[in-house]
Amino acid sequence: QGPRRGASGDLTDWLGKDYEAVLRTASESHPQLPLFAIGHSFGGQCVPLIPSRELLSGLVNIAVGSGAMRHNTAPIRRVAPLLWYLLVPLLCPVFGYFPGARLGLIGDVPSGAMRQWRRWCLSPDYLLSGEPGARQAYASARYPVLALTIADDEMLLESGSRLVHEAYAEGLVDYRLIEPGRFGLQRIGHS
Repeated sequence: QGPRRGASGDLTDWLGKDYEAVLRTASESHPQLPLFAIGHSFGGQCVPLIPSRELLSGLVNIAVGSGAMRHNTAPIRRVAPLLWYLLVPLLCPVFGYFPGARLGLIGDVPSGAMRQWRRWCLSPDYLLSGEPGARQAYASARYPVLALTIADDEMLLESGSRLVHEAYAEGLVDYRLIEPGRFGLQRIGHS
């Protein structure tokens, strides 16, 4: 609501308020049913950090992995330093938000979210080392995870997906590499 300039909000707000509200509402609407989440990219990365994650009976992750530069594909790795070291630090203070839509990058994002995401992406183990308590949150999660990693993901490498999913306790993750050709498709990609 309101203007983008100076809009509050960061990734912690999105997962601690928005995602949290969805989980609680779904659980309260049908308390007798198991509750599963489907997470794509950030939507799966952040699940262990959600306060009510204990409500989950399971999680399906699609194209979820580390956004750290060392886990980016070569084309993304070439432009990531420009984004994280120049555009975000320069444009967020000037515009009061990240004007990604104008640049054809990501979309318009509140400055707080971009700064937090930048911290994660510049950390060697992404949110596991860039967000306080994240590694412990992953290790203490108790819901099973079906991890579907896309072989032709144009953004994330399989090594980054494995890094994130290996942070869960042993035995919780059913990890699968999805290759487009096995399903008669030429391409699946990140989205």
